[in-house]
Amino acid sequence: MTDISENEMANTLRKNLLDVLDLWISKEEQLAYQENVPIAQVSSELFNQWEDFYYPESDSFKLAFDERERKILSDFDKILNHINDKTLNNLPYITDFIKTNDWQVVNKAAIDTKKRLKNTAANNI
Repeated sequence: MTDISENEMANTLRKNLLDVLDLWISKEEQLAYQENVPIAQVSSELFNQWEDFYYPESDSFKLAFDERERKILSDFDKILNHINDKTLNNLPYITDFIKTNDWQVVNKAAIDTKKRLKNTAANNI
C-alpha cells in the first residue's frame, strides 16, 4: 500500500470538487448521468457529491484552495445549502428538477463560481 502525500490528496480533492461544480453547470451532463446510471437519483447525487468533497476546515482543503478560492466556494456552498434545505423533502427527479427555479439558481451560482475561480487563478499568475 502506498502512502498518498498531502499534495496528492489536495490535488485529488481539488479535482473532485471542481468536477462536481462542472456537473452542476451542465444540464446535459446531469441528464447523461441519469441516463447512464438509471438507479441513481441524480438530483440528490448533485447535493451529496458536493458534501462529499466540501470540507473547508480540513488541512487538505486548505492546501487545495487558497483563501480567496475558499471564500468563493463558501459563497456557492451557502446557496447550495439554502436550496437543499428548501427541497430536501421534495427533491424532484433530475428531468423535472432542471425545469425549476431552484435548479436555475444553483446552476447560475455554479457558473458564477467557476468564473470567479478562473478570475482568481488569472490574477495569481
